[in-house]
Amino acid sequence: MTTLELPVPAEAGFQQAHETLMRSLAPRRVYYAWTDAPFGKVFLARTERGVCRVSFRRTEEDLVDDLEKRELLPARAHDELDPVFRQLEEYFEGKRRRFQLPVDLRGVTPFQRKVLEAASGIPFGEVARYTDVAGRIGHPKAQRAVGNALGKNPVAIVIPCHRVVASGGRLGGYTGGLDIKQTLMAIESIQAKEN
Repeated sequence: MTTLELPVPAEAGFQQAHETLMRSLAPRRVYYAWTDAPFGKVFLARTERGVCRVSFRRTEEDLVDDLEKRELLPARAHDELDPVFRQLEEYFEGKRRRFQLPVDLRGVTPFQRKVLEAASGIPFGEVARYTDVAGRIGHPKAQRAVGNALGKNPVAIVIPCHRVVASGGRLGGYTGGLDIKQTLMAIESIQAKEN
């Protein structure tokens, strides 16, 4: 017995094609928005995998450029980031000690991933030195490489690279600026020496 295939109506065919296209683009879609923080504006972005950017960029255009260079498809959507905003606000108020958010670290190197995983284990209110982090990842002499990897942390605050300090307890560096690092440390009652 043979079956007769009936043509798909044009409208249904368009709908199927549209749904297929949207599913194929989903992994590249990224939602972004911003909020006010104790130190100014902070931009956030998340993909279907999790938070992929916490940025102190000065303009929306800078953030969109950065996301597009990573071959993502940015769309401004504050509602899509509500859980992230809520946890961030709780952190700024001193009510949240640990973020419970999935993160999307796509695009970081295996070395950066190890460094970021080690930094994420530093408890609220405590610090580790660059040498400590280097030791934790099995590269005890790689303090400078650790600093460079932390400087490229795509999800600052969520992965607390601000809790990593230089030898002797000095502040060290911070891509967002030392004023932001000091503000984040003050939220956690961390005392650090000036550089």
